[in-house]
Formats: sequence, structure tokens, C-alpha cells
Amino acid sequence: MSVDPIALRAMSTMAEQPTDPTLTPARRRDMIADNLQQFMAALPRDPRWDSVEITDLTVPGEHRPIPIRIFRPAGVEKPLPSVLYFFGGAFWMRSFDTEDMLAICRQLAVEANAAVVEIDYALAPEHPYPAALNEGVAVLRWMAESGSAYGIDPTRLAVGGISSGGGLAAGVALLDRDSATPLVRLQILEVPGIDLALSISANPPADFTVADLDSFLEFQNFYLPEGVPANDPYVSPGDTPSVEGLPPALILSAEIDVIRPAGEAYADRLREAGVTCVSVVFGGQVHFAPQLSSVSPSSRAWRGMVTEAVRGLHRDPAAPL
Repeated sequence: MSVDPIALRAMSTMAEQPTDPTLTPARRRDMIADNLQQFMAALPRDPRWDSVEITDLTVPGEHRPIPIRIFRPAGVEKPLPSVLYFFGGAFWMRSFDTEDMLAICRQLAVEANAAVVEIDYALAPEHPYPAALNEGVAVLRWMAESGSAYGIDPTRLAVGGISSGGGLAAGVALLDRDSATPLVRLQILEVPGIDLALSISANPPADFTVADLDSFLEFQNFYLPEGVPANDPYVSPGDTPSVEGLPPALILSAEIDVIRPAGEAYADRLREAGVTCVSVVFGGQVHFAPQLSSVSPSSRAWRGMVTEAVRGLHRDPAAPL
């Protein structure tokens, strides 16, 4: 496997993550956010995605008001399909303020003519499982019950996310399926972290480096409180006993990514259970592929697939894919 040269050139400019064990998670989180902002600031910016209306507010949660940010195409008044989006970052890094996610949400709102709701979910280790998952469910319910005041159509709701955010989106879709009144019409899982138990891949995957494994064990320890197994189906949706009854899924994976096998295996299970699933592995691409659309044609095709899936909620909410 060879890395897409454009992705390789872009990623070579990103600063390495701080690994100093004397730093607190909060301090490392701030340093990582600064590094990412510098990286994104050096990439081209598409002015078309500025034509959005952005609303910041909070939604009532069990333990705190949950910050969300709503992106809508400017000048559109009618109710729109809406996607609840979860940023990535191994459950303990990042926030909804990073420029890569702001660009993704702007682009999706404009090109899919949709309302995108990004959630600033509670981060581990300060707020371990199930805090982030429960906040996602709370925001989803708010979108259905109160979102119409913000132009959200409660009959055309989707969930989506990148990396650990894809794992949270898959977990919310499972919880929603298991509820009395399912709401989710579509799930969009980008390089999804759905196998925290490493039960789908080899244990550990053969191409895990020592650094990969150390990072994996660290965020697993941050995210999971004592007594919660890594193969809990809402922690690792890839380990759920049944995928029947889940909403249609778009699963996008990168060829050069140690968690790719989990996404492929989940897609196979969905199809075997009769769930509509479109899955694509992007050749030569890396885990950060979803965020490289300003420089990589392959990543632009990736984002185009996400956009087209959300447009499907305009055509037929019952069968968007």
C-alpha cells in the first residue's frame, strides 16, 4: 500500500502530538488543538462555505447544558433535513471549535441544503463513558422535539461522525433503534472507531505500531470507567449482538488505517442483516482523509459521498441511500 502523495505531503506538515506523561490530559488537549489550528490555517479555504447561518446554543442535559452549533444554508427558511455530527479525537481530544470540523459542517450545510448540528460533547477522562453517548441521545431528542424552531425537520434526522465521533454516532443509532420511538433515518460513519475491544481486527492488529497501541490503550483507559467492558455494544458498536433494524448506513474507510477492518466488517454485518449499507474504502488514503478536501481530490470525492447521502433525505427519507 502506498499513501496518496497529496495526503502524505499535507500530513507531513502537521506537528506531532505531545506525549509527555507529565502533562495533564487537559494541557495536552490544548496543545493538540493549537497544532491542528495551525495545520488547518495553512490549507486553502473555500469561501463558498461561508454562506451559512450559524447559531450557538445549549441543550438541556442530565449533568450540564450541552453546547451545540447549528449550521444552515443562508437565506433558507423552510425546515430542512438535519444531521447530528460528532467530531473525532479518541474521545478525549478536540472540540467543536476546531477549523477542520467547522469547514466540514459549513460545506455539508451548503452542498446538501441541510441543517448540521455539531455537538460539543463531554470529553474523557473528566467525563468517561457514557457521558458523551448520553449527551448525543439528549441532543437527538431535542432535535426531534424542539428543533423545528431552528428549521430542523424532525422527520428527516441523521447521525454522523468521524473516527471516535463515528463510534459515537453508531452508538447513538443503536440506542435510538432500541428506544420506543426511533428517530434516525441515516447514519454516516467516517473512519469509525467502533471496535475498542479489538475483537474484529487481530488483537492487536498486525500493522499496529507500538505508538498506535500505546495511544489506543491510553484513550481506552481514559474513556472506559472501571467495570465497563470494551466490548459493550454501545462502547464498541462492532460488537453489538444484532444490527437488525438499524437505519441505512454510509461507511467510509481509509485504506491505510489500522481501524479500517472494523468498518468493513460492520458494513458486511449490516448488509447480511438486510440493512441498506454503502461502504467505500478510499485507496491510498489515511485516517485524516475526511479533513483534507481542500487539497486532495480523493478527499473531495469522500465529502461528496457524504453530501449525496444527506441529499437522499430530501428525495426519500425512508430510503436515503
